[in-house]
Amino acid sequence: MEKRLIYMDNAATSFPKADGVVQACTYYLTQAGVNVARGGYSLAYEVGENVFQGRKKTAEMFGVKDPHRVIFTAGATTAINMMIKGLLRAGDKVLVSSLEHNAVMRPLNQIKADFYRVKSDGRGVFDFLDFKAHLKGAKAVVLTHASNVCGTIQPIEEVASQAKKEGVFVCIDAAQTAGVEKIDFDCSGFDALAFSAHKGLMAAPGLGCLLLSERLAETLDPLISGGTGSVSDTEEIPPFLPDKFESGTPNLSGIYALNAALEFVSKNPVKDKIMNDTAFLIDGLSSLDGLRLVGLETTEGRTGVVSVDFKEKDNADAAYFLESEFGIMTRCGMHCAPSAHKTLGTFPQGTVRFSSGFFTTKEELETVLFAVGEFLK
Repeated sequence: MEKRLIYMDNAATSFPKADGVVQACTYYLTQAGVNVARGGYSLAYEVGENVFQGRKKTAEMFGVKDPHRVIFTAGATTAINMMIKGLLRAGDKVLVSSLEHNAVMRPLNQIKADFYRVKSDGRGVFDFLDFKAHLKGAKAVVLTHASNVCGTIQPIEEVASQAKKEGVFVCIDAAQTAGVEKIDFDCSGFDALAFSAHKGLMAAPGLGCLLLSERLAETLDPLISGGTGSVSDTEEIPPFLPDKFESGTPNLSGIYALNAALEFVSKNPVKDKIMNDTAFLIDGLSSLDGLRLVGLETTEGRTGVVSVDFKEKDNADAAYFLESEFGIMTRCGMHCAPSAHKTLGTFPQGTVRFSSGFFTTKEELETVLFAVGEFLK
């Protein structure tokens, strides 16, 4: 078969981006280009209106009643650091899953939180009874919505409902699900939800969001402080949202791009497309001898991440073969989630991860299955 470039690493970042994203970035950089809340002229007001529209559209998509509780950040990792380091202190009891990304675990280790990993089985299924048994006395639950290794979705609504009975803050890492899975922030009772713009939302890198509940917004200490363009007659941090958490110049070209991406995602069947691709990959890969599908055996309860472990061959060799011989780009290794691999039985060898996107074609998926079959011969 003729070699062509096939991108299967959308769980790391989407490519190509949503229609309109490049044009929106270009428009800001070439036509708008000024700062927000720093100038009393019409172009600054235009940029400010675009930022507000991005906040408003994000709030509408994720079920946040007040757009001011949508905080723009430099990415999901920044947002997670803001919610962990602004809320928790050394010794605070925190519950996490055994599937967490290092974006959660490294900040918790850095502040010396007293965290407990709630058990999951070898498919990544969350042990709700273990969670309930260890909830008392916790200050927060920090939980991934879906594993970036195996794609298993965690029961975040049920966790939030139980945690609220104990007055525990609920913070969700939605890096793998935002833009694909439906999330109703206020109705679900979450206190914080972090995600990036460049994955499921198919916008530009360098932008993320932190959604906050009213009670956490009041409690949370800002991680970064500085100029906001508001209440400039005082050296104190503004107490109101979003300024309390948005010091400095935001990623304005990224926000313009986000507006375009939100428009695209809201009008297209993103989840249906990705889950159809995922079903095709699961069926095809499961039929091949010599590899193990990691995680759930069907698309029920999972998102569009498909990891495999080659039983008698090196996973890195597989990834190299797929790229060098067929132009297939995958993600091989630990995926910044060592505890997840220990849970799933793929530590230390890791896995080869396939993640399709909205623009992945059926022909490309067929090539993936053919190429894996060729490597296994």
